Parts: sequence; structure tokens; C-alpha cells
Amino acid sequence: MIGPPPETWRVEPSVAGAREIVPGLWRLRLPLAWPSVDHVNAWAIERGDGGLLLVDCGSGGDPSCIAALEAALGQAGRQVGEVRELAFTHAHSDHVGLAAYVKERSDAVTWSHPADVHYFDVIREPERFERARGRRARREGVPEERLAAYATTSEELEGTLAAVRADRALVEGTRIDSALGSWEAIETPGHAPSHVCLLQRERGLLIAGDLVCVAFTPWMDYGFTDDPLAETLRSLDRIERLGEVRLALPGHGRPLEDLPRAVAEHREGFAKRLEAVRDALGDRALGGYELTSELWGQESDIDAVGHLTETLAYLRHLRRRGEVVRETSGQDMYRYRAAGPGEQRARGASTPQ
Repeated sequence: MIGPPPETWRVEPSVAGAREIVPGLWRLRLPLAWPSVDHVNAWAIERGDGGLLLVDCGSGGDPSCIAALEAALGQAGRQVGEVRELAFTHAHSDHVGLAAYVKERSDAVTWSHPADVHYFDVIREPERFERARGRRARREGVPEERLAAYATTSEELEGTLAAVRADRALVEGTRIDSALGSWEAIETPGHAPSHVCLLQRERGLLIAGDLVCVAFTPWMDYGFTDDPLAETLRSLDRIERLGEVRLALPGHGRPLEDLPRAVAEHREGFAKRLEAVRDALGDRALGGYELTSELWGQESDIDAVGHLTETLAYLRHLRRRGEVVRETSGQDMYRYRAAGPGEQRARGASTPQ
């Protein structure tokens, strides 16, 4: 579940900016229309042939988004036509929305993890995904009057110009060359099945996508993999074991000089939210929507859909650990409760989605 789009996709191109982080690498700060996230970072990196490697490219949805990307590149003294390679940290609208425009203007070679079908297939088959999202929302107890907001694929369809098929697979160990040296792909799923970080080992630079940022802001795509929270935690372990990372370059917010601290804060944040789910369940059986409402109250559709997705990821993790049982009522509705004595599954045992 992704949820409804912002009221308008229009942004103010004049607030887009570029800052050279190290010689040959610019942070492009691109405005977003989302009420809670006002920008996304793209990274423009010089290549040896004078062209650019662009990592992520910002949201679509309105011509002003294109103007913002062009404005940011212009501040770096570059233009879209100079992009020779376009790589995605992951497939979400704010990171891949303008990919079709960049490719059209530059004929850039595109790199993406093969699991990007979790996002691009929604654009290719929106009706199928709307039906699936609607069915799941109903089973989680979403009221009839709110089902459309939980089922919609508008965010993907409007925020992305087109589904893009990558020219090359960005998988573990793949390297993309640049004037700063090669960038090594580190598979880090959880936030999205297609999530990849890019490491420049010699300079201690890590393009971190949405795995970490300045503030703990949890989001995990639900329904595509077995346990997205466990994947996220393993991905945090992975980047912590990389060795010295001098500067982590996140998808949102400023560069991070203390990556271990950011990783620790994210782990702590997930632990607190997981405990909040346990506490809210107590000795009751609750549906996913009911539990989410207890945790966060009545919210706008955008926030409510995101929080239900997050809650389902926590419940899935607790089910995998044998701490929570999911049952189906006579109305074909899901209910979740704490596992009782004798019901505890062995940790890691398989459970249905």
C-alpha cells in the first residue's frame, strides 16, 4: 500500500539547489510536494569522459518538477543532456519519477535493481494492484468510506512519468565508474525490495538512499517480501560493517558524518515502535486498521495509509518471531493477538502473508 498522492504535484523550482560535497560530486536538493517531506536528494557525479553519473532524479507529477531538476543541475554548471548514466537507489516516485525524462533528453544508460518490479509493475498493471490493495485494506478493517484512499495507485501513476526498464542490473558487487573512482553496489532491501546503496571505498563515501537519514523516518514496502523489517535491520547491519564511511549521503536531509550514530538511532526507533505495537495489542485481538488508529489516532488519508503499511510490517515481523498470531473471522477479516502458551512458533518459522 502506498496511498493517495499530494493535493498538487507542483513545486517551486527556485528552491532547488546544488552543493558540491567533494570535488566532482554535487548534492542536488530537489523540492517535493509531499506535506511531510519537502525535498529529495539526487547526486550528480563527474565521469572521466566529462559527462555525469546521476544517482536518483526526483519526482514527476508536474512540469515544475522537471524545471527543478534542470535548475539544480544548472547551479552545478551542468545540464540534463550531459547525464551518461542514471542509477536508482530504489524505485519510489521521488527517486525515479523523472527517469523517463532524463533518458529521453540524454539517452543515459540506466541502472536499477531487478526487484524494481515492486514499483514499476504497479504502473504497468494499476487495476490489478488496486484490486489487491482494496481487498487487503478491507480485510484489515478499513471502513468502506476510506477504501478508495487505501486502494489507489495514483501516487505511482502520477508521480512517475513512465515505467522504466533498466539497461543494466544494479546488484551486489556491481561497479559503476566515475571520475572519483568506482561505486560498488551494496544490496540493502527493507525500505524497498529494490534498495541499493553505492559505496566509494577509497574516499569513504556512501550514497545511502532511504536506508538512513538525519531523522528516523520509517517506511517499508509491505507485501513483496517475507519480512521487510528484518530485511531493514540486516541492511543496517551491512552498512555498519562496511568499515570507515567518512560521509553518508542520504536520500533526504544533509550528509551524515557519523553513520554509526545514525544506524543506532534507527535501530532504537524501530525497537520502540515494535514495542508500541506489542503494548497496544496487550491481551486483545485487533484488526490492522484498528490497531493503527490506536497507535496514531485519526489521521489524513496520506498519513493513515503509510502508518497502516508500517504497522503491518511490524505485525509481520512479530508473527515471524512467533509472538503474534493472525486469525481470520467469519467476515473474512484479519485479527491479531499475542500468542499464548503453546502457540509460540519457532523463530523464523514460515507464516502466510
